Amino acid sequence: MDVNHKGIVEAGYDRMSGAYLASKNPKDKATREAMEDILQRLPEGAAVLDLGCGAGFPVAQRLAQRFVVTGVDISAEQLKLARENVPIAKFIKADMAELELSQGSFDAVIALYSIIHVPREEHGALLRKIRRWVKPVGIFLATWPLTEWEGEEENWEGWGATMWWSHFDKQTYIDMLGQSGFEIEWAEEKTSGSETWMWALAARQNRSSDVVA
Repeated sequence: MDVNHKGIVEAGYDRMSGAYLASKNPKDKATREAMEDILQRLPEGAAVLDLGCGAGFPVAQRLAQRFVVTGVDISAEQLKLARENVPIAKFIKADMAELELSQGSFDAVIALYSIIHVPREEHGALLRKIRRWVKPVGIFLATWPLTEWEGEEENWEGWGATMWWSHFDKQTYIDMLGQSGFEIEWAEEKTSGSETWMWALAARQNRSSDVVA
C-alpha cells in the first residue's frame, strides 16, 4: 500500500507547529547571513516567494520589512501562526510541487529546509517550476542536505509528531540546479545548530526558450 508521505509532513507540522516555532533561533548565523545577502541584492518592494514558510519566523518576518512576501506551506497550523507573525504578507496553503504561479512573478524565491519534505523524484520538476517563477534577473536561495536519505522519524525532536524527509546529496543538487536553468553564484556548507547544510544562491540563466517541466 502506498504511504501518503506528504500527508505525514502536513499532519506532523500541524501537530507540532507551536513547538517548532519555539525552537527557532532568530540569531542563527547562517540564516542571518543569507538574509543580509538577499536584503542587499534586491530593491525595496521586490516580490519574494518563501516556499515552506512555516510560521513565518524569522525569515518571512524579516523579509517583509522591505519586500512584498508571499509564503507557501502545506500546514494549515503553520500558516495560522504565519498570518499572526507577518500580517502584511500573503500566505497560500499548498503543496509546493503542485503549486501553479505566473511566469516571472518573483524577484527571488527562497526555500529553506523545505524541499526535503517533497518526494525527491519531484525535485527536478519543482526546480524547473521555480526557474519559471523567477524574473529574468531573479535569484533562488535554498538549503540542501549533504548526503542522500529518505525516511521518517517518530516523535521527531520529542515534539510528539512523525516527520518524513526525502532528498539527494549535495553534488546531485548542484547538478540539478544547472540542469534546471540556474547558475550557482555561491554554494557553501554552513552549520546551523548541530547540523551542516549546503546553502546555495543561484541566478536564473536566460535562454531563448523556457525550461519545460
